[in-house]
Amino acid sequence: MPPINAAIFILTQNTDVRRVYLKTSLYFTFRHFNAECRYPIIIFHEGDYDDVAQRDIIMSVRSSCRSLVTFRAIDSSDFELPSYIDADKVRRCVAAKVTPYWRNENYRKMCRWWLMCMPKYAAGYDYVMRLDDDSIIEEPVPDLFEWAKEKDLVYASNILHADCGLCCYGMKEFFTKHFPDNGDTIDKLFITQEVSSRLTQIHAFRSVLSITRDPIPEITEKMTVSAPIMYYNNFFITKTDFWLRQDVKDLIDAIDRDGSIFYFRWGDAPLQTLITMIVAGSHRVSRAVFKYSKRMQREAFVGDNGDIHSYMPGLYTQTSCITDNKPPPSG
Repeated sequence: MPPINAAIFILTQNTDVRRVYLKTSLYFTFRHFNAECRYPIIIFHEGDYDDVAQRDIIMSVRSSCRSLVTFRAIDSSDFELPSYIDADKVRRCVAAKVTPYWRNENYRKMCRWWLMCMPKYAAGYDYVMRLDDDSIIEEPVPDLFEWAKEKDLVYASNILHADCGLCCYGMKEFFTKHFPDNGDTIDKLFITQEVSSRLTQIHAFRSVLSITRDPIPEITEKMTVSAPIMYYNNFFITKTDFWLRQDVKDLIDAIDRDGSIFYFRWGDAPLQTLITMIVAGSHRVSRAVFKYSKRMQREAFVGDNGDIHSYMPGLYTQTSCITDNKPPPSG
């Protein structure tokens, strides 16, 4: 039995490409961490993993660890658009394709799932770890749950980065409004990005503002936006009871009803980072330092505009973590 009441959560889809990623991720998760620690791994899906597909994944795990892997279909309502979100506005905003990583409606539903729905599945555990099906733990690590418990953390992740200020438009103002006494902390968790009005994406962004804002904010020759510093949370460890607190649930509900998860592209990564840093405090949030990568650090990708984009570091010895250049923010 593992020493901590904890589980590893993976949310995936049953497609040929995702299954290949999932098998690879599971291989390195067991090889570098879970073959020894032996925490249950629960693979969540939208009901598209039938018995044959589940067996294909489980049989790809070495026999000593197969019993640790189970599948669970999420509630059908988890990926439904909430009634208070305007579906036509979402369709029009998504179609604007403001950035190469503006993503689609299902991506936004996935982000909402990790923020809104994950806690109900985690309620029976003291801690959960998130891994995506393209997450790679690249070197042996100790029991990360024990480490989080010893440090009394509510949240830990690995790669620290700055998100897109256009995707996260209005996020700083939202948190400033809800936490008027935490201005200094909020200021440290955002950087200013400058975007030229000559860029094509600004014209697309104007159309999103015309759909979501009345009156429409003026965009002059150069536009500045606030971009949140975030942990890439396709890996995280979190303390479950934090997300079951009433004040946290109320805050998440306000975020959900704001609609910016769908109308813009407020991701679960910056939102979870901000919520834990502001509510729990920076002393209970930490970076777990080990060699780790997600697909964006390993591959080029085709963006929403059809072009091929690469955000990989220049050298194999580098990561995309901004802590390679400066320390993480403190509260």
